[in-house]
Amino acid sequence: MQIDNNIFFATVAEQLSLGQKVRITLRGISMRPTLIEGDTLTIEPVATDDVAVGDVVLFRYEGRYCLHRVICVAGDCCIMQGDNCYTTEECSLTDVVGRLTEVNGSTDWQRRSGYALRRKRIRNFAIRWLGRLGRKQLRPWYFIGLAILMWAPLNGIGIPLNNYVFGLRLDHLLHASVFIPCTLFLMDLLDRKWAVWLSAVAISLLTESAQWLLPYRGFDINDMVANFLGVSLGWLIILAVRRGGHRRHQCLDLAKHEACR
Repeated sequence: MQIDNNIFFATVAEQLSLGQKVRITLRGISMRPTLIEGDTLTIEPVATDDVAVGDVVLFRYEGRYCLHRVICVAGDCCIMQGDNCYTTEECSLTDVVGRLTEVNGSTDWQRRSGYALRRKRIRNFAIRWLGRLGRKQLRPWYFIGLAILMWAPLNGIGIPLNNYVFGLRLDHLLHASVFIPCTLFLMDLLDRKWAVWLSAVAISLLTESAQWLLPYRGFDINDMVANFLGVSLGWLIILAVRRGGHRRHQCLDLAKHEACR
């Protein structure tokens, strides 16, 4: 007999409020790889002041029940996220009804949980540094480093740049690589996406053209093409990320809760 999810979890929440342990079978993939569909989960009651970052909890959210990880606790507010999700949920501590303690009768799941938590922290660290604040802090260092690479007398450092990697000259690959982030660091300064691309292209052409005037550097049209390709690739990556839409936007919003990490 099929039981409506709301009725089922309302019963689960009632048993937890009475101090009882509850065993349920997991449905869904939002907690992979920590939890797999079909796992038998043991949920125990949890006090509101005992909810901590890293716990996997059962909570009410917009009229339904979810089992996700706590990634932030600030006052009476909790932010949850599935280990396999980009989106987050925000709820009150009073909406948390239970905490996961066992999976298939064992606590071995906590080892997988620790791995997933470390991976999430690394990902969120990268997200913060690729967010607006991180770009602002790294922008001057990027352009200073770019000027040094393009204009400093580096020809005599002894690195063989005429080697080939996947059929492409190493120096051309390096030129393209250093210009891939260029549009990322310009996107906050200009409103229109085409202006970002054109400005980055202008910088790539200027840095290579200036080498014509430097006696210790050599101008190479192939390097200029590599710069252009690097800028264009970085710009296309940004467009693809922005098209991720609402899911990616919510993921970047984790930067607002930096103090909770």
